[in-house]
Order: sequence, then structure tokens, then C-alpha cells
Amino acid sequence: MEAEALLGHGNADLIAQAEEAVTGFSDPSSPNWAFGDLAGAQCDLSLIRLHSGDPDGAAAAIRPVLDLPASHRNNGIVVSAMRVRSALMSSPARSAVTGKDLRAEIEAFSTSRPALPRG
Repeated sequence: MEAEALLGHGNADLIAQAEEAVTGFSDPSSPNWAFGDLAGAQCDLSLIRLHSGDPDGAAAAIRPVLDLPASHRNNGIVVSAMRVRSALMSSPARSAVTGKDLRAEIEAFSTSRPALPRG
């Protein structure tokens, strides 16, 4: 499913698969749970919704990722969010208010993570 999202595909079946993945990764009591896996699934869902022509759904899907505290914004999560931004830039939604707001928020998200200390 992630490959489909990265290739720019989006349809009802892929949305259902992506929603199922988000649900599957949403239980923090699961022994194999990881916030990064959940964030990746949410970004994939956002991409698929965007490719399906649903910018509002894409914004809703990535919202929990953008709300992560800076301490949880690891490189993998930032890269996943930036993929959504890149897809948004080539989407018809890029000029819509939702698209512009989402793009700005993702840009701020990627620059507001903590740097590693020097030394």
C-alpha cells in the first residue's frame, strides 16, 4: 500500500487499506506498537486521500502527525510528512486554501524539530 501511495495512486480500495493500517497501528498497548509506524501509516493515508482528490481528508489524516511534540519528530516521520508536502505541490489542491495551509504547516513541522547537541 505504501508503494501505491508513493507512486501517486489513490482510490477507494487503497483508502480502505490505508485506514485499516492506521487502525492496526493505533493500539499503544500492542507489544510491537511504535509511534513512528502509526505516523507513517497516517502519512500514507494522507497521500492516498490527496491522490484521490480529497485534500480535506488528506489534511485530517496527517493532523495527528503534525500534532506530535517536537521530541517525537524523528527523521523518518519528517520525511514521510515531506512526501505529503511534495505530493501536495504537484496536486490541483496546491492552490486551494486547504492545500496552502497544509503546505505551510508541514514546512513548519519539519523545521521545528530539535537538533542534536554538538559534541
